Amino acid sequence: MKHTSLFIRVWVITLSSLLICSCIADSEIDNSKQPPQGQPNNPDNEENDEESPIQIPDNPEIPDGDMTIARWEGLWADDMADDKVGDNSDFYHELNNFGTQVFVTYNNDVATVECTNKSIKSYIDGAHVALDMTAVSGVEVIAMGRSADGSLKLYSDNKYKLTLNGLDLTSQRGPAINSQSKKRVYVHLGEDTTNRLTDSPNYIDDHYTIAGAVNEDRKGALFAEGNIILSGHGALVVAGKQKHAIVTDGCYYQRSGVTVVVTESLKNGIHVKGDSDDNTGAVFEGGAILVDIASTAGKAVKCDMDIVVNGGKFDIKTSGNATYDSEEQDTSAASCLKSNTNIYINGGVFNLSSSGTGGKGISADGNLEVNSGTVSITTTGGQYRYSNSLTSSPKGIRADGDITINGGSLNISVTGVSEGSEGMESKAILTFNGGDTIIKAYDDAINAGKAINMNGGKVFAQATNNDGIDSNGTLTLNGGVFIGIGSREPEGGIDVDNSTLFVINGGVAIGLGGTMMGTPSTASKQYSVVYGGVAASMGDKISVLDASNTPILTFELPATASNSALFFSTPEITNGATYSIMLGGTLSDYSDTWQGYYLGGIWSGGTSLVDFTPTSVVTTIGNVGGGPGGGGPGGPGGGGGRPDRPW
Repeated sequence: MKHTSLFIRVWVITLSSLLICSCIADSEIDNSKQPPQGQPNNPDNEENDEESPIQIPDNPEIPDGDMTIARWEGLWADDMADDKVGDNSDFYHELNNFGTQVFVTYNNDVATVECTNKSIKSYIDGAHVALDMTAVSGVEVIAMGRSADGSLKLYSDNKYKLTLNGLDLTSQRGPAINSQSKKRVYVHLGEDTTNRLTDSPNYIDDHYTIAGAVNEDRKGALFAEGNIILSGHGALVVAGKQKHAIVTDGCYYQRSGVTVVVTESLKNGIHVKGDSDDNTGAVFEGGAILVDIASTAGKAVKCDMDIVVNGGKFDIKTSGNATYDSEEQDTSAASCLKSNTNIYINGGVFNLSSSGTGGKGISADGNLEVNSGTVSITTTGGQYRYSNSLTSSPKGIRADGDITINGGSLNISVTGVSEGSEGMESKAILTFNGGDTIIKAYDDAINAGKAINMNGGKVFAQATNNDGIDSNGTLTLNGGVFIGIGSREPEGGIDVDNSTLFVINGGVAIGLGGTMMGTPSTASKQYSVVYGGVAASMGDKISVLDASNTPILTFELPATASNSALFFSTPEITNGATYSIMLGGTLSDYSDTWQGYYLGGIWSGGTSLVDFTPTSVVTTIGNVGGGPGGGGPGGPGGGGGRPDRPW
């Protein structure tokens, strides 16, 4: 039988012949291998004595009419220009040869298949298509069209490319796309196309299963046994009604320009097991990732291995509550990003929100490292309590291992009124080497199990019901700007259980809170002061002036203080010099400001609170947890600013 063109065949084929695969080659088709169910190639076993090559168009069109796919109207990736072809053929389809093309076209309740290789077998039942490509390498499958009851199942012993060229596929039987290949699949989104995938809430047996296959996994609308490599400048919109939306038992690699949207998931939005052979979990080079799910304990992005973000825009919302996991015998809560190992953020823009009980913004069972990027996190839920010993509290960022902030901008808000509603928590060591970090939380804004190290960058941490900064081990300040605001007595702005483990060697530190605030060790190399009995209104400025009335430190109160303790340390404090603490004046001509901390400037007016002369590394003034008092009144004055920044 001769074929004149693909689209003439699509529209002239009869309904009965739509159940027959039209995968034709230029020699006789082998039909000796029949499927257990469904219809195979050439079901009547007719021989093809003539050569019948199909003329494949370079840019296949999508049929008109009800085949039109509505364009995604949400956020689109705007980093297409960043999508450069690298040198690793594992992640760039352009470095591979996919010369054999298979076209799968859906038209409501029927589907057709056209291809150029007789060794590829296809089995069609209505709009449910299975392709057996096990004997062929270098295959590209191009899927297009629409069906409210269709699916695509693929078998291959080789890596292959799957191009979605305007595909709207809802399955009433199982996954919309099911890759039963353990090799990687390059999922490519056609230019400016929107592709929609929805699976069935209830899975039934597939119409075709390859011989020898048993207990096949099927866990989401887009499922792959092997690695998923996403590319192209289109959109992929996925709804997971049975379990996950996108799921791979291999790695997940997303290139720039890709737009991924998860509108629904019964469990996780993007679920990645990871490829242990390549040591690759989930990697985001760029693109846009939009997830809005309400599933109980659902994770927007979940990976059993490392999550690495090098770029992209993440707009993620989870609203499901926490629950008790009987398998793990522990509580489980929703998270925007969750790794069973480590998370590395090297770029990208994150807008993360979690509103359910116990909800997390970013959660790592291992270490978390932020090197660059802009991260905004909001959680509003309270604590989930299964029992007195099994609870799940909301966190902005948490890690069982170390948290290291080397750069970037972080803005975290945790407003749930409950115990454990913390902004940033490390069960081990928390280190700041750079970046800007702003945290506001109900419970501790920052909490570390073993140590907090401040080497650079800027940190502002405010708690409305507990300590601003709390280390259960050591606290060492070597540089940067470190500001902690506690709630009230006895909660301190900066709290260390053992003062001998609190060391200040450099940088600027400011703490405001209860008078039981921790004081640094005498082993510190930089002088510090604790002044008890501060009473001032939110917005008032407190300034420390040297003998020439030059401000060495000015801070604007972010909350009203009543019988509070003010702690401060700066390199400008020297032994034997005289300083005055002023309240309520005006600062002008300052060189810089950040979160209420002002650098330099000219001070005028205000009320003198106390004068002091430090003679030891730590000076205490007024009522500070029973410590010694000292100092006398001073007066207003003015002075010049300092242009140098301590950060």
